[in-house]
Amino acid sequence: MKNNNSKIKITDEMIDSILYKLRIIANLKQGEKLYCSNNNIFIDNSYVQSVSRYINNQNRNDSLALITDCVENVIYITDFIYRNELSVKKNIKEKDTRNINNFFKENNDKILKKFYIKLTNSIEGLTNLKLTYNDDLSIKTTIDLLIQKIQTRISKIDTILVISLTS
Repeated sequence: MKNNNSKIKITDEMIDSILYKLRIIANLKQGEKLYCSNNNIFIDNSYVQSVSRYINNQNRNDSLALITDCVENVIYITDFIYRNELSVKKNIKEKDTRNINNFFKENNDKILKKFYIKLTNSIEGLTNLKLTYNDDLSIKTTIDLLIQKIQTRISKIDTILVISLTS
């Protein structure tokens, strides 16, 4: 979704898609694997996962790339919301206009709270995925880095929500 060289339009559908992916990740149990289809992720519930994944040309790297993209998009969106809230607080006239014209169906606090909850829950699923690939140091390291990014983002969202609720 995200391209570092250009701005992307953040939509409610994009946010819903990311929240959906985070929920799938959060529900992963140890030993379960993911597969990707049409920019979505699913838990592979087939009887013989290895055969199913081979036939459908799925692998752990594809799944991890989609998870990484999802986390990067959460960071992009929450940064956008944070910058938006800061600019609104600096400009009273814009704040009045902003109250009339919302960017999203839900207000920013609700969106940030949803990301906060889904990110927090996704850590357990990622930990389970890491245990599933216990024999692959590269995958385990990538998952550890993702978990650190998520924990950092959770802390930032927590700070943003405290600031916005007290302002």
